[in-house]
Amino acid sequence: QIIEPKPDVKKPKMKTPQHFIFFFGSENYAWMQEEQLFLYSDHKDRFKLTKRLPRGYKEAVEAIDDELKAKPCVKTFKSQELPSIDEELAQIFPNRPEGSKQKDYTRQPLKGKKNTGSVPKKRGRPPSSDKEDRPKKAKVAKVMGSPSTASFGPEVTRIRPKVSADMSSEGLGSMAMSPPSNSYIQASLPSSPIKPSAGTQIEESILLEKSATPIVKSAVIPTPMRIGFLGLGIMGQGMVMNLLRSGHEVTVWNRTAMKCREFVKSGAFRGNNPAEVVQACDITFSCVADSTAVKDLVFGNYGVLQGITKGKCYVEMSTIDEDTMQDTAEAIKARGGVFLEAPVVGSRVPALEGQLIILAAGERKLYDECYSCFEAMGKKSLYLGDDIGSATQMKLIVNMVMGTVVASLAEGMAMAEKVGLDQEDVAEVFSLGALSCPTVIHKSQAILSQRYDPHFPLQHQQKDLRLSLLLGDKIEQPLYVASAANELFKKARRLGYGDSDVSAVYRAASN
Repeated sequence: QIIEPKPDVKKPKMKTPQHFIFFFGSENYAWMQEEQLFLYSDHKDRFKLTKRLPRGYKEAVEAIDDELKAKPCVKTFKSQELPSIDEELAQIFPNRPEGSKQKDYTRQPLKGKKNTGSVPKKRGRPPSSDKEDRPKKAKVAKVMGSPSTASFGPEVTRIRPKVSADMSSEGLGSMAMSPPSNSYIQASLPSSPIKPSAGTQIEESILLEKSATPIVKSAVIPTPMRIGFLGLGIMGQGMVMNLLRSGHEVTVWNRTAMKCREFVKSGAFRGNNPAEVVQACDITFSCVADSTAVKDLVFGNYGVLQGITKGKCYVEMSTIDEDTMQDTAEAIKARGGVFLEAPVVGSRVPALEGQLIILAAGERKLYDECYSCFEAMGKKSLYLGDDIGSATQMKLIVNMVMGTVVASLAEGMAMAEKVGLDQEDVAEVFSLGALSCPTVIHKSQAILSQRYDPHFPLQHQQKDLRLSLLLGDKIEQPLYVASAANELFKKARRLGYGDSDVSAVYRAASN
């Protein structure tokens, strides 16, 4: 796709014509010579008959097709269909008497104007029929001073939700799309909930159970502020879904742009990059995998920092180490932004049901402004003070205890198998006694069924244990049990269960 480069992107010194190209699939950018470019519609089937397709080729073609579908359908006219000069003049001068002479402007330029010949005009934004209905506050500002190399995705279409005031949490209504590219499009919310991506599909039994016994929450009055959300992983998908259901105006971004599709169909906006999302929104939430992902998101090209201006609010909900959280807070504040850390306690199903526990620390005013968002995403939010890092410490302690419990459960189930006990009987005893809790019950069932769909990925649990041990070293607190549990999770990762659910640690215990 030919795009307009940012002002500070240097053009190579070559005499041949060049264009700045965005590559779908790999989501990279580069200058390409015009002679190397071909029309997609005429050459898209060129490599389909090849047996060995390049990695990501299929995904790139799908992304291009989706982009083309989102663009306006412009009818092309053949030369013979165009009106003649006389017909055009008749339309321009309807009252001109027949036979009167009219100067021919086709062979010479107007006075004071250069003859541009056949040079085409620069393409502008396509007209939109709903321009008057589009709210002005939803316009996205351009990112200024961006580095030369972009790593966060293409210029893509944003979808404007048309949210009704009486929206409930039962579902999202139907959506009608109008085609203008790179602008907001009015739509109504669909009646079916957002489908999780292929890598994070919810088990059929859980979905049936949810529909039979829905979580009843009091009506959430959405804030009029514009909300941004960065990261559509296992946790982020459910959190964004509940923000949309409660009527919030949400702009989403994800490193893998394909994950944004279902949310765009459900009425969300889609941002080009983190910096643009931050500029377009009043409060931006982030929930990504680890400290490295947070650093790339905040400090990278077209990152959060480039969109932060005075008064912009940023809420970090990722579980990361204390030092990275404090570095992020200092960087946001240095640019005039407002910062809040708000890691969450819960896994995929609580995220989908809006039953997370949110632990917050930082600016109290921002915590209050996030009230409706926290109500939509969680069952309880706690403000732990203005000391950045205290919420992260609380989250690490909670996850450390959970990790040791799951590791102990895995060892117990493995021992039961070795001594010849029926594991179903063991799980039933757990459910009837003092150990009866959602974690023990659900993970026991996962071990029995040997299904490890990632409600909480094992590698994330091991990461949290590692961060807990680092915190223990920092304050000189011995953590013997957590250290042993961490070794068991490390073994499970070496066996290839890092992307599986935390209950897959049983494989390491029984091996």
